[in-house]
Parts: sequence; structure tokens; C-alpha cells
Amino acid sequence: MKKNLTLIIILIVLVIGAYLYTGSYQNWQAKKQTADSANWLVAVDMSLVDRIETQDKDGKTYVIKKENNLWLTEPDNWPTEKIIMDALEEKLAELTKANLEVVSFNKDNKSNFEIGDNGLRVKLFQNDAEAGSFIMGKIASDYSSTYIGREGDDRTYRAPITFVRAFDTESWRDRTIFNLSSSGIDVITWRYQGQTIVINNLPDKRGEIYWHASSTLLRLNKEKVDGFLNSVTKLEASDVPEQTTAGTGLDKPALQLRLQGQAPQDMPTGQGIDETLIIGNKNQTTSEYWLQKKSSGQIFLITEMDEKILAKNIKDFY
Repeated sequence: MKKNLTLIIILIVLVIGAYLYTGSYQNWQAKKQTADSANWLVAVDMSLVDRIETQDKDGKTYVIKKENNLWLTEPDNWPTEKIIMDALEEKLAELTKANLEVVSFNKDNKSNFEIGDNGLRVKLFQNDAEAGSFIMGKIASDYSSTYIGREGDDRTYRAPITFVRAFDTESWRDRTIFNLSSSGIDVITWRYQGQTIVINNLPDKRGEIYWHASSTLLRLNKEKVDGFLNSVTKLEASDVPEQTTAGTGLDKPALQLRLQGQAPQDMPTGQGIDETLIIGNKNQTTSEYWLQKKSSGQIFLITEMDEKILAKNIKDFY
């Protein structure tokens, strides 16, 4: 009887010890998990970040810098797509305040989460000093969070954020060629290598205003001219190529398209529209055309369909 009582007491002590050990271990694990998941980007103030560098899995680097509250790509100071930049700043600001969850302690798993050599490396700068960095991986299976990591850290974290197109670096450059008001244009000139065509919406000798061929006063179809202007004044490039004219045909263009408009009465003289597009050769590989905006010198690529929209003859407006 005494032996049984002793065994019961020992058993009770073991159970209590195991319970206390398990509880303490779980508390330790919880504290460790909280410490491990501390957001190392919390000190980054996105309102002060003025430079962002990224490097993809192939080692290609993309850099944007902020000047006068505008993001520009380096090294050519090309304007960026505002919608994408706004999203980028918003998502990064969310990341700096996010509660991160550790999903793996195993460094061998990093490639599976795409935060190893196959991840996108991101560095944030303030006044040329690095303020923070992270490695962006793939979207998690819940489609509402993203795996991230950092150099020298075996752990993989989950951030409750998706970046969608914010880090689509190929789309950072603004592809807008024109964003004009079609109502402000009253003279259009097509200068081909062997022919020049001019139409205008200026008063004729009788004071009547209508779209007509400048040389003959031949009345043109207003809806067709308006349709053309609606397309050209909101023209966007299909891509932004290297900013060199070599091999583009822009030095001997097939077409120069000029848009002109007088300044409204409430605007100072010289504030009217005067823009020229220079259209060069066709890229035989992609079927795109090289195009240069004369006022800025920027070189774009446009689709074959857009080239057909720009290259008009007088008969297209009858």
C-alpha cells in the first residue's frame, strides 16, 4: 500500500513537472517567435525615402530617385508611371508598419519562397544612406500576403501585403507620349519624304471655321478628324527602347507629324500647342516603329496599328 502511494505521488510530480515544462516552453517559443518576427523596417520613413534600388534574380538593377517630389528612373531621368509609383510608396509604407510572421527557420527553404538567389532584392535610401533593405519573394497561397526575407537571416517571413504591379520594374517608365486636349489643336501637318499635307480648323476667307485642306479649302469630315485627334493626343508607347537613334531611321524619317494650336485668350502668348512626332523605321523583329517626340527628344516604340493611325492622307478625312 505504501509503495503504491509512493508511485502515485511520483506520477503526480512527473505530470505537474511536464505541464510546467510544456507551458514554460510554449511561452518561450511564443516570445521567441515574437522577437524573431520583429519588423526590421519599422524605422524606415517612406516620406523621406528618395531612392530605391532593386536587383532581380538575373542581376539586373533598376533604380529610381525622387526629385522635386517626382520619381525618375536612372540613369536617364525618365519620368515614371505615377499610378505605379503611388502604389509602390503606399505598399512600402504598409510594409514598414506590418506585423511579420515567421513561416520558416530553415535557410534551405528560402528558394522555395523565392527569397534566395531567385528573389528580388530591394534597398531603400534616404539622402544617399541606406535606410533599409529586404528580399521580396512570391505571393503566399492566401493571395493576400507576400514572403520576404533579408540578407544574413535564415528565416522566411510573411508580410500581410501584396505588391501586385508595384515592383513590375519594366513598367516603371512612363509610356505616355501625349496627354493633350484635342480641342486645342487647329493645324495638323503630315510631312512625308515626298509630300506635305496640311489641314486646319482656322477661319476661311469668309470667317467660317471648319476642318479643311489648307491649300484647297476642301471641307473635311469633322468626325474623322476628331477621331484622329482623340487617338493622337492620348498616344502611348508600346515600349521604351534604348535612347539612341542608331538603326532607328529617325535621322531620315518616313513621316513627321506636327500638331499646332493657338493659345486660348486667357493664356499668355507662346502657351499654345506645337508638337512634332518623328516616325522612323519598322523594327522587323517586333513589328513596332521607332518614334521620337521632338520637344523632349524622347524615343519610344509604337505598335504597327498606332503607326497606321498616325500616317494619314487627305482622302482619309473625306
